[in-house]
Amino acid sequence: MFHARLLELESEILAKEQAARGLEQLPPECAILVEQLQNEIGLKLGDKAAKDYKGWLSYKRSKESLVICRGRAFNLGGIFAKWYAGFDVVNGADSAREAQRAFDVTPAQELDHLQVNFGAGESVRVFLWYGENIAPYRLIFAAEMSDEPEKQLQNAIVEACTWILTKPKGQTLPEFLAQKKQVQG
Repeated sequence: MFHARLLELESEILAKEQAARGLEQLPPECAILVEQLQNEIGLKLGDKAAKDYKGWLSYKRSKESLVICRGRAFNLGGIFAKWYAGFDVVNGADSAREAQRAFDVTPAQELDHLQVNFGAGESVRVFLWYGENIAPYRLIFAAEMSDEPEKQLQNAIVEACTWILTKPKGQTLPEFLAQKKQVQG
């Protein structure tokens, strides 16, 4: 257990270095992967939404970063009642407006969220990170793009979204997973 945890920490450090290094130019297969993920999720931050919408949304933070989080509809049209997707927080309407103006929107502090980005080592790698509150991102998936990780990445996103929906509000992900492990063990 101890050795496995050390290996996990080492891989997270390496992933952070590679992701921080970034890519000079996003390879076409990475851009296609981001587009596929956005299409699978459905609504993008700032898109028109049904009045009663509440669900997942995504948005690009930079040319090589995709954020996935909970969203809901906000009325931004005043009298004419136009509804748009924003963060599922009190001031979520601001996030929809900022996205429409093409500002770099930071995930709301009180929202658990996922981030998909890419890094360069010996080859191009894709990473899935989990962020909550002001805690730093935790690596939950990493793969070489040459291994065609689309299905595994989608499965990791679904599992992470399940964590977000099922964990109690006052608990962090590590606390939730530790408690879950105790119940199963």
